[in-house]
Amino acid sequence: MDGQFQCSSGHCIQEHFRCDGERNCHDLSDELDCPPRYPGDRYCREEKFQCDNHLCVEMRDLCDSSNDCYDNSDERESLCSNYTCNTLRRFQCNNHKCIPLYQKCDGIDNCGDGSDENNMTICSHRPRPCIFNEFRCANQKCIGSNKICDHADDCGDSSDELGCHTASNCTVGGCEQTCTDLKDGGYVCHCIRGFRISPNNPKICNDIDECAEFTHNCSQLCTNLNGTHACSCREGFVAEINGVCRLEQGAITLIYSDSPEIRAFNLTSHTAKYVIKGDNIESLDYEPVSGIVYWTDSYGKTIKRSYLPGSPERANVTMGYAQNLDIESRAKPTGMAVDWAGLNLYWSETDRTGNKPRGSILVSALDGRYRHSIIATGLEVPTSVVVDPDHGYMFWIDIGSIPKIETSWTDGSKRRILVSDAISQPTGLSIDFAMEHTIYWVDVKLNKIEMMREDGTRRTLVAYGNYLKHPLSLDVFESSIYWVTRDSGEIYSMDKFGRRVPVKLPGEFANPSSIKDKWYNTSSMSLCQHDTPCSHLCLIVPGGYKCVCPDNKAVKNSYPTCDAPHETPKPKPLGCGCLNGGMCTPNGTNILLCECRDGYSGELCVTPLYLPGGLVTGHCAHHTCARSSGSAIHLLQP
Repeated sequence: MDGQFQCSSGHCIQEHFRCDGERNCHDLSDELDCPPRYPGDRYCREEKFQCDNHLCVEMRDLCDSSNDCYDNSDERESLCSNYTCNTLRRFQCNNHKCIPLYQKCDGIDNCGDGSDENNMTICSHRPRPCIFNEFRCANQKCIGSNKICDHADDCGDSSDELGCHTASNCTVGGCEQTCTDLKDGGYVCHCIRGFRISPNNPKICNDIDECAEFTHNCSQLCTNLNGTHACSCREGFVAEINGVCRLEQGAITLIYSDSPEIRAFNLTSHTAKYVIKGDNIESLDYEPVSGIVYWTDSYGKTIKRSYLPGSPERANVTMGYAQNLDIESRAKPTGMAVDWAGLNLYWSETDRTGNKPRGSILVSALDGRYRHSIIATGLEVPTSVVVDPDHGYMFWIDIGSIPKIETSWTDGSKRRILVSDAISQPTGLSIDFAMEHTIYWVDVKLNKIEMMREDGTRRTLVAYGNYLKHPLSLDVFESSIYWVTRDSGEIYSMDKFGRRVPVKLPGEFANPSSIKDKWYNTSSMSLCQHDTPCSHLCLIVPGGYKCVCPDNKAVKNSYPTCDAPHETPKPKPLGCGCLNGGMCTPNGTNILLCECRDGYSGELCVTPLYLPGGLVTGHCAHHTCARSSGSAIHLLQP
């Protein structure tokens, strides 16, 4: 097909991705037999490392035990044996391997030679294992067993004194739950599971609030009980065992970008459906009220949208038809998020035209009008952005020189960093709205999936290891997480608490990069959605709303009004209703006509054409079909 390149594996990519220094074909066939592109017969820019297979990777990714080149040339022993790490970000092992600083002294031999763990000078602050006659304090310090209950805070957190009674014994001690006699007299009170010793009474056990401390396994709602907790489900879901909630009615559909296409995967029937063909789809999101999917076109540097088949507003749509929102920019759009309550569109973009990448986060109306920059400073390479319309927050990832996860109000105010340690290359964010708006993210470099509360507390490791196959993007629904893999181009699911093992979704995937589930709670309402007081953009913030103006436009004295012209709303995307394999072609601005396959005709290609001698064959377009008969062509008007 014109404009496309066929990989050796059989998959097709756009021709302009051939010989661009990046892996677009899984088998790297798009980078074979390519001519040099830079002075000195180089295939990469000077600031990047040139792999043996002519791929280009960042210098900071050298010698970090991750096969970024896909041929291991960035980890070659001859290169790494004399490589000097950037000591501001990496730790240099004795074998010259480079590891992230946060992996130093973490109890794991990350270097492979023990030099990151056995150096007592750099690891003196790490707790050493307690020997058999020592007591482990709550703060991980080790003290001698003879120092328990000696009326001295040997631990430093009084944990060696809680529950202690130096007189009498367990027979008359009066511990509320359990008791152990001390060797030299006295006793210690203990608590059963679900309780801990009260700091105010050494005989009393206080209930542990598993819901507040984030130690439960409820997939949606958690209610604390005395000594335990109970799980329940939100409206529209039914409870199963182990705190799992399942959708009561309807099927779960995943929407994912697969190379140049958007597809929908039905998790009930395990069937995939073609939605629309794009160009280079990097991220996507879904607006549930209208049934419109939005995506970033990183090649065209714009944002597009289309109805999904069976959308609420276009039930007769059988395939998507793209509408360009005309948000062109010299910066490349990366992540995006739809605010379905405030009817706004958020996206991140990266401008690489200068010496250093510059990132930003912007907002507009759902049809692309009134573009407004929210975050324009202190951002380098944003990869993902999500919005919580219920609470008025947004969250994003920056994988620049200092990788981090940040949050702010949806207008960009109250900005702060949530995570900046023990992350390397986070690429995907998701909000689990059903489970108290829990934040999930993936780290493609470290092979990790983690979660935390929206305020950044209770950070918890969900899954870690090579079996994740470098997760690139994820979403959460019911009691499962779904992610796409970077190297194998597959989609996996797993229990969202990390229990059990991952399961690969059936089907053939070319190169998935972004994924969203299609179910949303559309009950959230806001003043921004109906009777908005703002003249242009209305953003949901905690406790209310904020009016903002398009970029480079001032605000008048009356707060809700902008000194900017009103733009005519763009029409909704056109809906393609062709059946039996028919394709839509434009005929004017607001009209689509069906170009039918052989043997079908009619407005929507629903009429089979039978003539003496059998089914019509040949080309059918715009209600007109042709059949070959010898050397003559007969036109048939249905």
